[in-house]
Amino acid sequence: MSKTLMIKTMVLGAVVCAFSSTGFAATVQNGPGQGSIASATEVNEAKHEAVRSNWMDRTDIKVGSQAKTGMQVSVGTLQPLTHYDEHSKSVLFAQGDIDSRGGEAHEFRYYHGASGWWYPLNPLTGKGKGTNVPIQSQKTERLGTVANVGVGYRSLSKGEHAYVGVNAFYDYAFSKNYNRISGGLEYVSGLNEVRANVYKGLGGIKSEHYQVDLRHIDYFPFPLNGGTASYDVYKTSRVLSGYDVSYARTFKNARWARVYVDAYHWSGIKVASYGSDGPLKVFEAGKSNGVQVGATLQVTPHVSLDLGYTSDSKYTSGAYGFIKYTLGTSKFAWHRGKHSEDIITNARHRMLDKVKRSPMMIGRGYEEYWVVVPWDNL
Repeated sequence: MSKTLMIKTMVLGAVVCAFSSTGFAATVQNGPGQGSIASATEVNEAKHEAVRSNWMDRTDIKVGSQAKTGMQVSVGTLQPLTHYDEHSKSVLFAQGDIDSRGGEAHEFRYYHGASGWWYPLNPLTGKGKGTNVPIQSQKTERLGTVANVGVGYRSLSKGEHAYVGVNAFYDYAFSKNYNRISGGLEYVSGLNEVRANVYKGLGGIKSEHYQVDLRHIDYFPFPLNGGTASYDVYKTSRVLSGYDVSYARTFKNARWARVYVDAYHWSGIKVASYGSDGPLKVFEAGKSNGVQVGATLQVTPHVSLDLGYTSDSKYTSGAYGFIKYTLGTSKFAWHRGKHSEDIITNARHRMLDKVKRSPMMIGRGYEEYWVVVPWDNL
């Protein structure tokens, strides 16, 4: 069994086992006992019903698309690790997600050659066409499957109008074994929410080098006569570090609607050119800042929409949209759900909401350095 396959099995097995067991064993409790429910006041009974939920209410399947990066599917769950009911003032929880395309790789590409000459393919002739003009380009693509697992703690204020939360997560991208950790803070007060996360890429810079020999293929529009023809490929990548800060607001008479604005920054990676006839050039890949503005709408007890727009300083700007299906139900919904609630505060209601985090980001460099020297037989 390969190392990658073993890691995949361990990560997925840990997520499934942890959340299956905690989901069933730590389902939000029905209070200290049946006798206490029978003797409770109507207000306490209403509070009890308002916070009661099971593992399916906190497990979602999300499908959607973002500009330039395509369709993605994810499954996520949050489950309490400690007893939680209408009397609890704090909760320790675990959260896990697995996303079919849970991150982005931003790549800088540089093509050049000895004495400035390199030979990109001419599609009209099927041969290499010489040019002494270096080419620089940017490319963004989705990572493959990414999984994350984390723990968090939230504590309600005395009047239950606010809570403070902390969390820590580990992310793993199965493509090339990318790893990341993060720490986060949350503060919910009234109908307002403020969150911040700091991300740290693990593993340092990964490098790869290989040479492609072109002497024995019919690629050039001239004979080599036994001369030299090859190009060297240099690849560099690193998981990016960064941070994000977000603000969200829910509406008193429309608790099914939530608007938010997120700001983020990624540090990037500096890549020095390898093959060169002159001073080395230094390029930067992945460094960017951006803002997301959007709204989450709980349309029915099972279905919600997440719609918004990302404005990035350098890479993927554009609209995005996701539809989320909850295995259980949400108490607040535009159709067939409550619109408002006076029994419990917004902070109490959101004690078991999932932690919102940014996807994993990778900075990559790709360089081709060509050396083509035909042999002159004259």
